[in-house]
Amino acid sequence: MNSRKHKRSSTNAPASQLQQGLKAAMSKHQQGQIQAAADHYRVLLQFAPDMPDALHYLGVAEHQLGHPQEAVRMIRRAVELVPAYVDAHNNLGNVHKELGQFEEAEASYRAALALRPEFVMAHSNLGVVLAKLKRHEEARASYQKAIDLKPDFADAWHNLGNMLSKCGRLEEALTAFRRAIELAPYTASAYQDLGSALAASGRAPEALAVYQQWQKIDPDNAVVEHLIASCGGEARHTRASDGYVKDVFDRFSETFDTVLAGLDYRAPAQAAELMAELLGKPRAALQVLDAGCGTGLCAPYLKPYAQQLTGVDLSQGMLDKAALRKSYDQLEQAELSAYLAEHPSAFELIVSTDTLIYFGVLQQVLEAAAAALRPSGHLVFTLEAREDASAPGYSLQLHGRYGHSESYVRGVLEKAGLSIQAIRRVTLRTESHRPVSGYVFAAQRGA
Repeated sequence: MNSRKHKRSSTNAPASQLQQGLKAAMSKHQQGQIQAAADHYRVLLQFAPDMPDALHYLGVAEHQLGHPQEAVRMIRRAVELVPAYVDAHNNLGNVHKELGQFEEAEASYRAALALRPEFVMAHSNLGVVLAKLKRHEEARASYQKAIDLKPDFADAWHNLGNMLSKCGRLEEALTAFRRAIELAPYTASAYQDLGSALAASGRAPEALAVYQQWQKIDPDNAVVEHLIASCGGEARHTRASDGYVKDVFDRFSETFDTVLAGLDYRAPAQAAELMAELLGKPRAALQVLDAGCGTGLCAPYLKPYAQQLTGVDLSQGMLDKAALRKSYDQLEQAELSAYLAEHPSAFELIVSTDTLIYFGVLQQVLEAAAAALRPSGHLVFTLEAREDASAPGYSLQLHGRYGHSESYVRGVLEKAGLSIQAIRRVTLRTESHRPVSGYVFAAQRGA
């Protein structure tokens, strides 16, 4: 942080004392003493209410302390007092961005760039919000401008790779990802995005090489272990590890709903359609389990049937988002098979969308689901189809999820003592501009 000399309102405190006080507050701020710095800025503002630097940096501190609305108020006041305050415009954009107010963030970043066209971070930040607004070509141009100004800017290369990929310029995207890794070789997400881009284009050996390179710098990472297995680099796994699921979905929880909306995600609605056919008009009378509830996208469909609606998920980040819907009577963090096994004859309806795609072998989890159902209880779930639809069994696919054959699932359901009521072949979502084919299964426990 750099203090700037701006014209201030009249005050009884000498300007030299105010500057000394500001310097002391900024020192605390730079040392990570955020609350102490905020308190110090407030004291300064008691003596000089229109002191732009104190307003700006108090706003930054409030944002760091988890008070974004107050941060907006403070920083906005600073730029009202000094319209040419470039860093304040940029930081105001940062707060708007974190609040999901992307149009407001764009306006703030553009105001900063109008004043300082060579402001590298503002170009990069503008790219982030343009990407959020799905203006991918404009975002790509912003990242490219940041790189032109600072060729060793690893984050901008990484973000440029993502935008090039979204614009369908795969080879250029791969070059950008590789440059990001050269500049910042310990950034796991760059390896993951490079590997994912290669896998999505069917270049499994190249993706495997990238994941193995990543594993050398992060040998205990459950995500890279799973992705190596998806490329055939290890013996076949029978399900995704708990560590993989927790890591992926804890990080994904903040953007999960918006990302899936952009993929035309249909699984909850498709499961609900089949459920309605089987159960008829909802009467809020059932004990219902949302098995792998995630952020609660199934809750609006399940709540009308439920006397009590329970959600279970392995990711605490997802459960925290689900709780905000205020639809669940109970939320539990647990591994699904274990949770089901611990709740025999507890539910009349179990619904699971896009959760069993992280299981290869389904016998244990479906047997546990059968035992957790009450007599005549219903199980409705989705799965992805194997890429080789004619092959039996299951396979771990390049994107890290399992695909299953219809014949395999039929056999497992029968062994679990569940009678099949319906099987629908559906498109679950669109991914990499291609439809993801899958199934909705409905089964019932005997009376």
